Amino acid sequence: MHADKKGLDSMKENCYAGAAAPVIEAHRGDSAHAPENTIVAFRQAIDLGAGWIELDIHQCAGGDFVVMHDTTVDRTSDGEGAIADLTLAQLRSLDIGAWRGAQFAGERIPTLRETLELVQRAGVHLNIEIKELSQGETSARQLAALLDEYPSQDGLQHVVSSFNLEALLDLDRIGAEVPLAYLGGKEGFEILQSAMQHGLPWVHLQYEGVSRDLVLRAHAAGIRVMVWTMDRGDLYAYFARAGVDKICTNDPGRMLRIQQAGK
Repeated sequence: MHADKKGLDSMKENCYAGAAAPVIEAHRGDSAHAPENTIVAFRQAIDLGAGWIELDIHQCAGGDFVVMHDTTVDRTSDGEGAIADLTLAQLRSLDIGAWRGAQFAGERIPTLRETLELVQRAGVHLNIEIKELSQGETSARQLAALLDEYPSQDGLQHVVSSFNLEALLDLDRIGAEVPLAYLGGKEGFEILQSAMQHGLPWVHLQYEGVSRDLVLRAHAAGIRVMVWTMDRGDLYAYFARAGVDKICTNDPGRMLRIQQAGK
């Protein structure tokens, strides 16, 4: 049974002990305190001790993968237009920090390559959300080749996630050696069933749609579970004890402090 609001408020009373602590993942970097999907947000998350960072990518007019959530630059920059219609040079000329405060003015849109270089040096891993692959398997090969250039130093691999199942299957069809995660909202069991059907090793689900039963069922099928975007400190204990593998949060520093206090 999916967790409703009343159930979420009482989760602390229904959890069980014994599960390993979940990984804390920084949603678009330390986005509670810095402009989302920027190098400064990623660096702050790394400095806080986050082992994983979630980010979003799109392909620009020249085919490069750039880091931004929306399909347009309008909301988080001083420019306008669709990312797919803008060149990398045009995108790099935009200020994507000033909207969050003068102290962030001058931040530029990162490329995925630039971000991979940053996290490889720091020993941190990425959850790379793709909205779509504009050229299907051609884009999938391009992404896979880029990820291959930045191998992990500790045996863990970056994860590629998407609400778009076809984009994940494009990566699977070309034999990309990267774990794939099917993203979903509150329809957790439906997403899990589809992940099982297609042999995907992760499901990333909105936290309100995740129950202990879902986690147990996923783990029985060899599938790991991440919950997003979970900023409620009072629910950390439930999800930790229910056995979720990862918690994605806008405020990784706070969630890490709560995690440490519970040990």
